[in-house]
Amino acid sequence: MEKKKLDILLATYNGSLFLPQQIRSLQNQTFTDWNLLVHDDGSTDGTVELIREFAAHDNRITLIEDGHRLHDAGLNFMHLLQYSDASYAIFCDQDDIWLEDKLQKMIEVMDQQDSAIPQMVYSNCYVYDYQHDDISGHGILFQPTSLHDTLFLNAGIQGCALMFNAALREICKKIPSQVAMHDHVITLAAVSFGHITCIPQRLMLYRRHSSAVTGHTDKNRMERAKGFFRGKKTVLSLFHFQGVRSFYDTYYDVIPEESRKVFEDFFQFEHHGRLRNAFHAFCSGYKVLGSRSILFVKLLIRPLL
Repeated sequence: MEKKKLDILLATYNGSLFLPQQIRSLQNQTFTDWNLLVHDDGSTDGTVELIREFAAHDNRITLIEDGHRLHDAGLNFMHLLQYSDASYAIFCDQDDIWLEDKLQKMIEVMDQQDSAIPQMVYSNCYVYDYQHDDISGHGILFQPTSLHDTLFLNAGIQGCALMFNAALREICKKIPSQVAMHDHVITLAAVSFGHITCIPQRLMLYRRHSSAVTGHTDKNRMERAKGFFRGKKTVLSLFHFQGVRSFYDTYYDVIPEESRKVFEDFFQFEHHGRLRNAFHAFCSGYKVLGSRSILFVKLLIRPLL
């Protein structure tokens, strides 16, 4: 396989319904210096056969058949990191559609960054509700730039929206024992070790459907606000909180001291009550959706975990 400037990392599982449209959107990109690395997690619907057919006609596409079954989308994506050696890498979901200039615009921004330090560049996207033929909204409703913006999000930047350089990829090849999702790990690594750049454009259609691995995606702040009062929610999911702790334990020896102090302060929230946590978060600059006030209210009215 010829080494290219960009590795596109596609983790698949029973994605035959939408996969052809996604791969064709990659082949239609104006930027063409890429390899598509695909790892399947045990599909039974013809996904593997589809990938083999595409690979037979495009030598940039490689199906990695190493016998590993992760039984988890996030781990499947993280597993793909070990096969990547290009200057840049980008995750790719099996059910989206990329606008033809997505890679070109992201590469142009990435080329302007200092490659000596870990870099992550991401764009926004349209939410595509194909069942109702609706393309609208924004798939990403927040723009974190620091740990204080990120730790209470229960998420990272959508994996399919972000591109990262070799320096960040090499750090993340050491996989934490618990991974909430691949994008959660990459985002934490970017704000802990390096730099994040946002491209304020929507460069893909993020498909919303009932069987999506990542579940429902709010496409605007009104939908997100309605969800604020829905159900018996906690501020943080235990799964993501444990993912943050696992990230910290895994990279402890190399996390910069300033970032380490933020993590250690964050873990103290587990041991205190709502009122103290709300005021501590507000005064220390923690945010949700870019707002200290929203987080303050959440910490007052909901249990932490």
